[in-house]
Amino acid sequence: MSNRLENIFQSSSPKTKLVSYFVGCYPDPDLSFELIKQAIDNGVSILEIGYCTSEASAEGPIIKKAHDHVLENNFTLKDTIKLVKKIRDYNSDVGIVLMGYIANLYKYPIPNFVEDIKKAGADAVLVVDAPHELKEENILRENLNKNELSLIKLVAPTTDEKRLKDIIKISSGFLYQVTVTGTTGQKSANESTVKNFIDKIKEISNIPVCTGFGIKTPENAKKMANTGPSGVIVGSTFVKYIQDNLEDKNLPQNLGKLISSFVKEL
Repeated sequence: MSNRLENIFQSSSPKTKLVSYFVGCYPDPDLSFELIKQAIDNGVSILEIGYCTSEASAEGPIIKKAHDHVLENNFTLKDTIKLVKKIRDYNSDVGIVLMGYIANLYKYPIPNFVEDIKKAGADAVLVVDAPHELKEENILRENLNKNELSLIKLVAPTTDEKRLKDIIKISSGFLYQVTVTGTTGQKSANESTVKNFIDKIKEISNIPVCTGFGIKTPENAKKMANTGPSGVIVGSTFVKYIQDNLEDKNLPQNLGKLISSFVKEL
């Protein structure tokens, strides 16, 4: 497991960490970096940086639109890894998780990808479409373990107990608890369902749990924080804010204010 992630979750402040998702290089690498700097300066504990694919099957229309924009402008996974390096040079404490799909890593190929993200200063990888039975996921996990990087796994309300235990056994860093079924940014989560699921995970393991999908407002974030996770994950809300305000010269600063409004509730 990445020491940096361990330190983040051991820190008592803030009690619940804000994990924010950004589409890497959206709308372009330079502005993406400025936006992420403001996120860090306004209290984000962990960044999930999405690398883009045309097959973004877990993404709702907001994030899919950002993926499409990045691909149309020919920014690649290599560009996203360069962005990670700039972020790490800017801040040595924030957690950085690269998030996306297995096909990109297979083409890279996987050992080179892990080597490059280690050099860039990333802490972990989350692959949305790679169950632990998949051969490529096993290759990725072996390479990450060798390099002391974490593999973040997704669990959903539909995950049965045996599978949950299997996933927890191979996860490190934190567990990404999907609060709703479906794609990102589409539905809101039910607090009692979320709390019950977190309690179930805590009975099995002390791995940190971060709750995501369906958290749209600072009030939502506060309610989710009260269900007992180590962190709450917000993605579509921030990506939509960027999309809706691309003409704003003060977009990074204003995004920072929005992020700060979430952090204050945690």
